[in-house]
Amino acid sequence: MTKPTPKTTEKKQTYYNEMPVETIKIIHAIVKREELPREAAYDIGTAVKYQCRAGLKPDNDWKDDIRKAENYLHHARTGEWIKE
Repeated sequence: MTKPTPKTTEKKQTYYNEMPVETIKIIHAIVKREELPREAAYDIGTAVKYQCRAGLKPDNDWKDDIRKAENYLHHARTGEWIKE
């Protein structure tokens, strides 16, 4: 069996590492917080991911990333997805 190769590309690493702190480290810190329900922590972490990459991912409108982040934050608060 061959070892799986990482799906991460140079471009992906670039737009996730534009912040002074790596996005994944912020997400891990959020998910580890015991005072947040697990599903809410996941949603908040995912929203942070979209906010951090807004405007940086090639061929992706920054407004789409903000819309996705808003949807995840709405889900964290209400348990429901925004219907568009």
